[in-house]
Amino acid sequence: MHTDFSLPFIVFAVPLPPNPTPVQLSKLYMKLHGEATAAVESYIAKHPGELHLHSTDGGASPISYNLALTTSTMAICPRRSGGTMLRGNDGAEIGQIELNGTILGATLMVKGEPEWEALKANANMLDEVLAGIGIPRDVAAA
Repeated sequence: MHTDFSLPFIVFAVPLPPNPTPVQLSKLYMKLHGEATAAVESYIAKHPGELHLHSTDGGASPISYNLALTTSTMAICPRRSGGTMLRGNDGAEIGQIELNGTILGATLMVKGEPEWEALKANANMLDEVLAGIGIPRDVAAA
């Protein structure tokens, strides 16, 4: 199930049943992981050479993703990258922004004042950062 959170990337989410069992949680996770993997595979097919599946040796996932779990919902956000370099209007590097699982909680952390000031000064910069980490919604919809 794809859920539109008005983000520039796709997020797959499902509601949880009341008091889910470990088996139910596992089945829901596998369903979401399968949908996320299919979205990554679709992106790779449409953008050859930009992204590759990971080795599945030892049972590892073929994709990078963030997982969120609350008492009512489970969500997976497949990723193309974990962050990006912020650049000024002149192209100069300002600093690296890394996004981990907190992005599903609508938060991010900057490590320095220059990055924070750049994000505050240019509202479009955050949109660009977000667009660069996930699988675009239009890819998964196709």
